[in-house]
Amino acid sequence: MGGWLGWPNLLDQHRVVILAEASSGKTAEFRHQASILFSEGKPAFFLRIEELADGEFEAALDPHVVTAFTSWLPGHSVGWFFLDSVDEARLNRKSFESALRRFARKLDRALERARVLISCRMSDWKGDEDRRAIEQWLPVWEAPEPIPADDEQSALLTPIFESGQNRTRRPSQEPARKLNELLVVQLVPLSDEQRSILATASGLQDVDCFIAAIDRHGLDVLAERPGDLLELARYWKNYGSFDTLARMTDHGITVKLSECDKYRPDNDTLSLQKAREGAERLAAALTLAKSLTLRTPGDTPDPSLAAGALDPVMILDDWTGAERNALMRRGIFVPSTYGRVRFHHRSTQEYLTARWFERLLHAGGSSTLNRGHEHQRLISRCNAREGRPRCFGVPSGAAAHETTGAPASSKHDR
Repeated sequence: MGGWLGWPNLLDQHRVVILAEASSGKTAEFRHQASILFSEGKPAFFLRIEELADGEFEAALDPHVVTAFTSWLPGHSVGWFFLDSVDEARLNRKSFESALRRFARKLDRALERARVLISCRMSDWKGDEDRRAIEQWLPVWEAPEPIPADDEQSALLTPIFESGQNRTRRPSQEPARKLNELLVVQLVPLSDEQRSILATASGLQDVDCFIAAIDRHGLDVLAERPGDLLELARYWKNYGSFDTLARMTDHGITVKLSECDKYRPDNDTLSLQKAREGAERLAAALTLAKSLTLRTPGDTPDPSLAAGALDPVMILDDWTGAERNALMRRGIFVPSTYGRVRFHHRSTQEYLTARWFERLLHAGGSSTLNRGHEHQRLISRCNAREGRPRCFGVPSGAAAHETTGAPASSKHDR
């Protein structure tokens, strides 16, 4: 299946995984869709995977829908289940597979009537491993196509006129059952209309001026996700205007490197300053290697797509695994393809690369040797991957300028 899909399309699928990074509004979308369906009298239930893995099924349900679930379970109607946040569960050391087993055990035969949607950050999606777990514990089979019946009279008369000697046994026409394929999608950027609606909902009075200012200052790439747009709306409320593109880009980077959920347990793993230094180093490595994508931690990317992706372990080799994972979960990165992520926009990568070079140039007059050593060390890290030289040196006097790039379109894959 290809192209763009809306909620009506997704709600018609049996099994769906929605991938998106921080500030994309996954949880809000899940709660909203469950609420809409429930208000229409349809059985729809929101559950956090972390709670499902940790306790009783009913305890993971919102209290006001427990009775509705109890009524739905022995019936015959379709029900929708929104299982939220694989990444949150893994971050808190809860087993995604255990949650799936508990879910499957509770629904039992009703699993065939369930439409199940699962959310996850791209950086925590384990590709084939997670796909196999979903297909194992939440299998759903395609309905067999109806077999054309023989002519009614022929079906009645044939046994009479056929002799025992000439009668041949017909081969079984029962079709083989085929596992219904899992659909994996990515959220796409907000449209202009959605930006206006969200800005109005945030309480802005001068929405038209706000949207026009975004276009005028070239800030479209900083307003692609709901969380990003709301941050711009807060900035607009505080200052009544936007700053230069460079300063707004820097501000956006700071916001995206700050974990939006203050209760996430990995918040203390990585300071904002170290996150910034790591992001600059990754951006510089990508630019020197003429690449745009990074491998996600602990995942095996599609071999046909992995050739150009850099491994953060090679670049941030003096970091702990927990620190690298915490950085890759931050909202500055967005999905590219399975097993890969990229900076949310190319202009962000270029800006961080420029700041990395600027930091080297202003490190101090006595540190020329150290600057050259750090430059060469980063190049060596890039060259180490795949055993092939991919990085290219930059003249010592090269100036770094502000750059912008065209936004990359999102897509989904099955």
